Amino acid sequence: MAMAQNFRSAFHGFNREDVVRYLEYLNSKHNSAINQLKSENQTLTDELKALRAQTVSNPAAEAECARLQEENQKLLQQCGDLAGQIAKLQAQMEEAQKNKPLAEEELEAYRRAEQAERAAKERARQIYCQATGALAEATTQVDEAAEDFKLLSQRIATQMTDLQSTIDRSKEALTGAAATLYGVCSADTDSQ
Repeated sequence: MAMAQNFRSAFHGFNREDVVRYLEYLNSKHNSAINQLKSENQTLTDELKALRAQTVSNPAAEAECARLQEENQKLLQQCGDLAGQIAKLQAQMEEAQKNKPLAEEELEAYRRAEQAERAAKERARQIYCQATGALAEATTQVDEAAEDFKLLSQRIATQMTDLQSTIDRSKEALTGAAATLYGVCSADTDSQ
C-alpha cells in the first residue's frame, strides 16, 4: 500500500497513469499471492496423498491430515477471494481505459475555451485602444471645427457689420441724391 502515497493529483482527479500502474501492481501482487497459495495447495495435496497412501494407521498422522485438509480449504477460499478481487480490479482498469478518451476530450475542450477567452480579451483590449484613439482624434477634429466656426462666424459678423454700415451710408447717399434731384426738378418746374 506504499504506492498509494505516490499518486499525483491531476486535473479533476488522479493521474491516469498512476492509477493504471497501481492497479497493475495490485494485480501482480495478487497473482503472486495466488501462485504461492496454489503452490502451497499443491504441496499440501501431495502430502495428503502421501499420508493416505500409508497403510499404517496413525492417529497423529490422521490428525495432521485433517488439519492439513482444513488449511487446504482455507487456502482455496483465499484463492477464490483473491481471484474475485483481481476480477474487480481488472473491471476498474477497463473502465478507466474507457473513460480516458472522454477525460482527455474534456481537458482539451477546457484548454480551447481558455485560449478563446484569452484571445477575446486581447481583441477587446485592442478594440478599446482603437476606440479610445478614434475618440481622441474625433474630439480634436470637433475642437478644431468649433474654433474654425467661431473664427468664421466672427468674420461673418464683422463683414455683416461692415455691410450694414455700407448699406446705411448708401441709403443716406441715395436719400441725399434723391433730395438733390427732387430739389433740382422742383427748381426746373418753378422756373418754367
